Amino acid sequence: MTRVIVQTSASSQSAQVGSLCADEQAELIGSVSNWYELRHPNDTAGVVSKRWTHVIPTGRPPTPTPPPAGSPTFTMDVVDGGTGLDILVRGPDFTLVYDGGSNDDLARGPSNRVLAYLRAVAPTLTTIDHLILSHPHRDPVGLLPDLFAAYQVRHVWDSGRINDICRYPALLTAVRDEPGVEYHSALQDFGTRGYSFRDRAGGCYGNAAPAVTLQLPHASRITNSPIPLGQQATMTILHADRAPHPSPNENSLVVRLDLGGTRVLLMGDAEAGGRRPTSEPPADTSIEGTLLSCYASDLAAQVLVVGHHGSRRSPQTTFLDAVDASAFVVSSGPHEVRQRRAADSDIIAELDARGDVFRTDVNDCRKKESDYWSVDAFHSPKRGFE
Repeated sequence: MTRVIVQTSASSQSAQVGSLCADEQAELIGSVSNWYELRHPNDTAGVVSKRWTHVIPTGRPPTPTPPPAGSPTFTMDVVDGGTGLDILVRGPDFTLVYDGGSNDDLARGPSNRVLAYLRAVAPTLTTIDHLILSHPHRDPVGLLPDLFAAYQVRHVWDSGRINDICRYPALLTAVRDEPGVEYHSALQDFGTRGYSFRDRAGGCYGNAAPAVTLQLPHASRITNSPIPLGQQATMTILHADRAPHPSPNENSLVVRLDLGGTRVLLMGDAEAGGRRPTSEPPADTSIEGTLLSCYASDLAAQVLVVGHHGSRRSPQTTFLDAVDASAFVVSSGPHEVRQRRAADSDIIAELDARGDVFRTDVNDCRKKESDYWSVDAFHSPKRGFE
């Protein structure tokens, strides 16, 4: 932990009035639910989250707890793609991309904002070791195909659920044509699988889009066994389903990353079974319901990238209790989906009561590399989700 933010009131969305470094103290003047009231050394009153601070008896110096010597460092960038989900995870010996799309910015080629972001923060990057598509909707897939021309992609993870939209067959075409890429899906059969797409008479982004069947060789079927990423880093896919559900959201790949001593749970657009009050249990057949039934003991994580952009379709209180995270990331943007714009205020209030909330539409930090947030010290300040 490097510093914690001092805010004007007991809400993660309130204004910032200062910060406290790891070895810095302030006068405690009160306490409210989840927050300490204090007087900042600059003589400004404010509040700090109880999760990232502790009370020190008078006269007792703080005891910092530095990470073990030689521990690898991991970073996670959640890119502001508007209404979409775009995540970059880096360790000392691997790079992982989870989703890359937008419902607002459809620019491709050099103007592709995910590609531009990767080039800005990792100018020497040549290889993406793992590229994960949570589900085939435009907001997670639209910007991914361009990455194959810029980087060597080694592994692609995809549910295998077909959705006949423009950019999903473009992604599979790039997978087919990329030398050396290994493709993994939830399909039961191995060997080569054909993915058929209809003729799209209106074309795709001004280009003809005739009917096509893509033959993709499968490296392996997705299981829930841990997958090595690098030094002290693994990923476990807790949900993978290729069945033709009414919505591809129900096919979201749910991935848990174990990065040193920090666990991150990536939910894609996983839902709890329709819009419902957060206090209701998730539907048994929903992804949240399935995870609670089958993998409840595997859900615990310090960081939760909240499903479905923080809408009332996810997450439910019982699911949040099982995860027990203390930091929450919500990818949200201006585009309305089904006449609503995520994130929903009651979801944000529930998350805010549990820990620190970071939103791409609020905490967009367009500054410098040193401002980016590190999952190696996830209880760092509210910075770095760009």
